[in-house]
Amino acid sequence: MFIIFGSCLKFMISYLKGTLIYSLFPHIIVEVRGIGFEVFCSLSLFRNLPPLYSELTLYTHLEVSENRLELFGFKDLEEQLTFRLLVEKVHGVGPRTALSILNVLPPSELKAAVGRADFRLLSKIKGIGEKTAHRLVVELKDSWATAEASSSSGTAIVGDRVFEDALRALVALGYKEPEALKRLRRVREKHPQMDLEGIIKECLKLASGEG
Repeated sequence: MFIIFGSCLKFMISYLKGTLIYSLFPHIIVEVRGIGFEVFCSLSLFRNLPPLYSELTLYTHLEVSENRLELFGFKDLEEQLTFRLLVEKVHGVGPRTALSILNVLPPSELKAAVGRADFRLLSKIKGIGEKTAHRLVVELKDSWATAEASSSSGTAIVGDRVFEDALRALVALGYKEPEALKRLRRVREKHPQMDLEGIIKECLKLASGEG
């Protein structure tokens, strides 16, 4: 999907579906219509890879820097969204550090560690010092607390988990939380049983004026 911001063209790759042709942790290559995409993959994705030359679907995040484009791959949507939350919300955490965090602590375990302010555990992760561990707790706890508070106040879409994931996804895409909540409520009223990916698509349609 191509998105144009002014004179800047940004290429966003949210998932790949193709053939696995190479794997040596942390790298894999997925061939999609004759093009080989090199991906830095999470440990959980690597452990669940199919045999070589099998079809593979994975969630991805394209990181654009001044000198390179890097594609990161994840086992599921929750892992992708948590990665984006780390990169977008926590000062000092880049994509490779975020991947290192998820390789040690899957999303549910990371959330538990943040919830109990386990600085000791967090600071043992490669690339995470004491200061970054404190930022992880403060900044992630605030983000998750906002989603949970909104959910408990009656704004849940299908269930708490779906609401939290949808809110995190919209925030990761650049929406302010009040605006994201407004869109989520509108979509819920029209589609009370819609799944996560459908909800996000409908919210984006509202942004483009299609909804």
